[in-house]
Amino acid sequence: MKRVQINKRYTLNQAVSVAFGSKKVLLICAFFFLTGISTGIFLELTMAFDEKTSLAGYLKQYLYMEGSNVDYPNPFFSSLTSNLLLLLIIFLAGLSALGFPAALAAITYQGMALGFCTGLIIETLKDKGMLMILTSLVPQNLILIPAFILAAAAAVNYGLYSLRSRHMASKKNLKDFSGSYILVMMFLCLAIGLACGLEAILYPIVLSP
Repeated sequence: MKRVQINKRYTLNQAVSVAFGSKKVLLICAFFFLTGISTGIFLELTMAFDEKTSLAGYLKQYLYMEGSNVDYPNPFFSSLTSNLLLLLIIFLAGLSALGFPAALAAITYQGMALGFCTGLIIETLKDKGMLMILTSLVPQNLILIPAFILAAAAAVNYGLYSLRSRHMASKKNLKDFSGSYILVMMFLCLAIGLACGLEAILYPIVLSP
């Protein structure tokens, strides 16, 4: 019984080490995410007027469901699918000893999407756009942003550990680390599911007349 408890404690410690083992890696991942947000806002501001007008019209149509003949995706499943796909890309990037930089590219892309969307909403809806961001974007992203930064950090840490393990030939330690890596990603899957559920709940409340 004690041996099982020790093994569980060891696995949890390893899982914490995968995600939080290096403060430098966490800061680098956060930097890439913030760089993505800045880039997304810059792209929105420098977009051609015609393209921006077209996107603004689509945004209003989507937000207020103008045009009942348009079949819009379910907000929960749409958000869950896209976010879990991004998490899967980050997870697979970490499994490759030389592919883990793709995890940084993935969170940069996520930051760009968020920055671009935020800028477009504010410019299109003005004061109401700020209210919409605070009520419909901020709550779930308080979960999603840390989840993706932790996922990217875990992928980078695992990739770096894999490189070191190849040189040291410590396959047993790598196997233990792999279990912890998967455990972290499973926990982040649950966190993302919670965030998407929150988004689906807030979506109709915010847009109700």
